[in-house]
Amino acid sequence: MKKIFFLLALIATLSFSPVFAQEVTGQQITVTTDNTAYQQGDIITITGNVEKILPGTPIVLQVFFERTQVAVDQITVSNNGKFSTTLVADGKLWSSDGQATLRIGYGGDVAETSFDFFKQATSEGFDFIFEVDIPDSGTFDMPYTMKGGTMELVSLNKNNLGFDVEINTTSDGYIQLQIFRDYVDSIRNDGTDESYIVLVSNTAYENPIQSEFRQIESTSEFRTIEIPLKDGDYMIQIIGTFVIPEFGTIAQLVLIIAIISIITITAKTRYRFNNF
Repeated sequence: MKKIFFLLALIATLSFSPVFAQEVTGQQITVTTDNTAYQQGDIITITGNVEKILPGTPIVLQVFFERTQVAVDQITVSNNGKFSTTLVADGKLWSSDGQATLRIGYGGDVAETSFDFFKQATSEGFDFIFEVDIPDSGTFDMPYTMKGGTMELVSLNKNNLGFDVEINTTSDGYIQLQIFRDYVDSIRNDGTDESYIVLVSNTAYENPIQSEFRQIESTSEFRTIEIPLKDGDYMIQIIGTFVIPEFGTIAQLVLIIAIISIITITAKTRYRFNNF
């Protein structure tokens, strides 16, 4: 009899227990970032949507590099199921290049997306050196660092007073170039620096679009610039006011002068020998 009474009391207690949390499983959650790659210090804009709203339940945002959590935050869901927040890609744990995973948790359901992260570039060192061909006159080196793809070819463009850079992008990123003034430069009539014009071609649009860039170093010997890249970019045109003189023409002139000198000397020598 006591066992029956205890069982009935337990059922009654459970029946009138308040509900503190509601969990919906299997609902659709979407999350996106405004870019596919970020550099140290960039602001990441995160937006998304949940299918069903859980009153009083925040979204838990986490960012991981492999198994290391580098950021965590809570986001409030609006009445229409949408959410958004921003995150600065910086901190002690953002210590190396790599792919980050952004995870959204809400009421037991999880959604993920990923993006590439690159440490802040400096001009202290470059990852690669590309050997640029000077028609009929050898080559020169162009130090560079590229994140989000690879450099395929660099060629001088005498018509644009600059050079063209063919690239293959796999994500958003950037390219940093050290441009030696002896080969390509952009200067005013008074000798001060003029800004380069940078055009970028992308598979998503027909014509090249002028791109912003930042100059991170300038000396009497070179200028170092950094150009942001989008996935799908395949060509960069850098236009200045000066390109290395037409080495082919100069080489030909030197060769012609040398030949004329030889002919002159030979003629004089013949004249001397004949007279002798």
